[in-house]
Amino acid sequence: MKQDCELLSGFELPDQFPAGYSVCQLTGDASTRSYFRIQRPVGGSLVLMKMPEAFEEEAFPYLNNYHLFRRLGIRLAEIYHMQPSRGFVFLQDLGDFTYHELYSQWDSKTAMHYYLRALDAMRQIEHGIPSSDLAFDTEKFSWELRYFQKYFLQELRGITFSQNELSELQQHFLNLATELSDRPRVLCHRDYHSRNLMVQDGSIYIIDFQDARFGPVTYDLASLLYDSYIQHSPEFIAHLERLFFTYHPDAQIQRFEYPRMCLQRNLKALGTFGYQASQLGRTFYLDFVPPTLQYVRKHFEKVPEYAEMRKLLARHIPELA
Repeated sequence: MKQDCELLSGFELPDQFPAGYSVCQLTGDASTRSYFRIQRPVGGSLVLMKMPEAFEEEAFPYLNNYHLFRRLGIRLAEIYHMQPSRGFVFLQDLGDFTYHELYSQWDSKTAMHYYLRALDAMRQIEHGIPSSDLAFDTEKFSWELRYFQKYFLQELRGITFSQNELSELQQHFLNLATELSDRPRVLCHRDYHSRNLMVQDGSIYIIDFQDARFGPVTYDLASLLYDSYIQHSPEFIAHLERLFFTYHPDAQIQRFEYPRMCLQRNLKALGTFGYQASQLGRTFYLDFVPPTLQYVRKHFEKVPEYAEMRKLLARHIPELA
């Protein structure tokens, strides 16, 4: 997260903060949360995560997953204080350095080191048992694919489908969602990519974990390796995949589930970029569309069963032809 250096005048701090504290806004993520760095008068800082509305502490997914992930040994920003009635969560300040910011500075050995640690953390997360039964089921996967249809295809690209095309596309979406929903499930972070992995003092910390839920074992791997924000070399990806499938040697996971999971995950990412650009005016997300479309084209090549879906989309998206 990067700091907006303009001081937020008039921002009301909780009563327990004395005069002299300053507040600067941080660039956030694609969610409705806002983030602020609170600087103490004499050194040190903390981060305020402001939820879009008040929350009940007992039913707050962020807090529930915070305790779960910490029990699993995952490093997270420590929660210092909460004010649920105001939607305030005060957190340890992890700085500004995500994998996304650091990647261009790393040599190949350093990058591999940190991504191996990310794989280790992923394996720890797999063993979690959350208090909720939220899962990527057919309905959830289908919703994400319809999100891609609405916000990327229709809103961003302005594509109009015939009724026959729409019916065919919906059937492909249902098939893909059903195949993935039928796979065995583990706990998934749900958004495991370079902008949600941070480094402080050589240790990795994971953020944006509030939406963790059960899903296919390759869900987070697809997010990590086919990351819209960073394009790894084929050799880098292949090495990490080999390591992952050493721990998950089932051929069905590698040859059936994984390419479908990569395809679905990148289609959902395109939906997010379409929504952010077309509905919220955050046009910098358009920079991530070309590499993601390249990924989608690559994934289609590995799932010939969806050749007709690719053909349908390629009529309207030349990058997939």
